[in-house]
Amino acid sequence: MENLLEYLSRISRYRFSLSSEKALQAEIHKILPEFQREYRLDEQSVVDLFNDGIAMEIKIKGGAKAIYKQCERYCMIDEVKVLVLVTNKSMGFPPEINGKPCYVVNLGRGWL
Repeated sequence: MENLLEYLSRISRYRFSLSSEKALQAEIHKILPEFQREYRLDEQSVVDLFNDGIAMEIKIKGGAKAIYKQCERYCMIDEVKVLVLVTNKSMGFPPEINGKPCYVVNLGRGWL
């Protein structure tokens, strides 16, 4: 987790295609190859990218409430130590869920 700020910085520097979540996931994985894609946390929870306790969820579609509920479910799992939401959606997000630090990478900033 010591590399968290580096990971966030790497993502923030790029302009990604926002055509689909799967395509975006593949693009982010290219710049963060140390992360595993489609990592199974439990029977019902598969996070987009995972490495050393850092769970990254990528969302370009969906409502804010549904996105939050999914992230909340991930933060209930002991293996998750930090949650990063990577999104182009403008939404509020708490700095912590279930005692786990949360970060948001707004993909729209890369286009400014």
